[in-house]
Parts: sequence; structure tokens; C-alpha cells
Amino acid sequence: MQQMGRRLRAQVLTWGGLLLLLGGGFLAYPYVSSRLASPPSTPTTPSAPPLPTATAASPTQAPTHTPVPILAHRPTSTPFPAVPDRIVIPAIDLDAPVVPVPRTMIKVDGQEQPTFEIPDTRAVGWHETSAPLGVPGNTVLNGHNTTHGEVFRDLYKLEEGDEVVVYSGAVSRTYAVSETLILTEAGRPLEVRVENASYIQPTEDERLTLVTCHPYGSLRNRLVVIARPVSE
Repeated sequence: MQQMGRRLRAQVLTWGGLLLLLGGGFLAYPYVSSRLASPPSTPTTPSAPPLPTATAASPTQAPTHTPVPILAHRPTSTPFPAVPDRIVIPAIDLDAPVVPVPRTMIKVDGQEQPTFEIPDTRAVGWHETSAPLGVPGNTVLNGHNTTHGEVFRDLYKLEEGDEVVVYSGAVSRTYAVSETLILTEAGRPLEVRVENASYIQPTEDERLTLVTCHPYGSLRNRLVVIARPVSE
């Protein structure tokens, strides 16, 4: 009986070990099959991140940019005609503003006659119905010689060829004195005074006419200075 019991135990252990071996092989099959289907990969060193794109152009490729247009030079149009706003006469050290003055009507010997106001400050008056700068016509400027700043006090000292520069903003027009006239006014009949006034009337040629009284402190005479534009 003892011998049969030992034989039975040996058979149980043999069959049990065989079953364990088969079970372990079955469980390990997925892993083994996957390893056999794809060989293990060789470990690699992680690659460095890509370098940023260079902003400078390569020697074979021009840089891309938005082109800036180059404007062609164009000659500026003439700034004239223009309203005068300043007068400079180097020969008598004069530099004064110019303001427009209107035409008004007064009675002379019982008749209505046109005349122009004169600035009541140290300024020169531009007859606003006369020509502007830089066009054919008579540009007429007046001023006091005794009162209200005496802007034209030394006008009688001008000689032929002296320059008169008249400005309009940043642009200027240069004239040269061509003649000086002293015309008697006080006590003269109306027709003489009208004849004197012809020098401030419109003209076909371009000229500058400066008007004041003469001599200093007197209304006896009219001083008229005519200047012509200087060639550029």
C-alpha cells in the first residue's frame, strides 16, 4: 500500500509540473510573439530641436521687403501771384509789415473822389485793388512819413538802383528803384491831383509803386517811388 501511494504522488507531481509548464508558455506567448515579429529598436540619442529660420538673406537670395517708392523731382510751380505781407529796403534800413488797405470815397472840391486808407500803425498799406506780386500790373504800397510809426520817413533817400524786397510768406519779389517823383498836392486844383493819382492806377507792365507825403512833417507834396522787378 505504501508503495502504491508513493507511485500515485509521483504521477500527480509529474502531471502537475507539465500543466504548469504549458500554462506558463501560453501566458508568455503574446510577449514572445511580439518580440519575434519586430526586433528590439536600438536606443538613439534624442535629436536637437530645429534651428530657427535665419532672418538675414542668403548670398544667393535677395532679402524680401516692401519697396519704398522714389518720387521723381518735380519743379515747383511759381508761388505768384501773392498778396504782399512784408517789405524790406536795405538802403534805408526798413523792415516792416504790409497789410491790405481798402479804397474809400472822400469829397474834394465838392466832388466824390476815391482814396485809400493808410495804416494807423507802423505798417505799410497795400492797395487791395492793386496788383498782387509777380503778375503784370501796378502793386501800390503807401505809408506815413511823420505819424503812426513814420514807416516811410526815409523813403525820399532812395536812389536809382536801390533794391526793394517785398515778401508774401516765405517767397519774395525783388525790385530796383527806377525813378522818384515829387508831386505838388497842397492847394492844387482837382485835375492836378487826379493827374498825380495816375501813378497809382493799373498798368500793363509789372511795377512796384511806393507813395507817401513829403517833406517830413508836411502834406504839401506827394512822393512817388517807382521800382521795376529785377530779372532772375
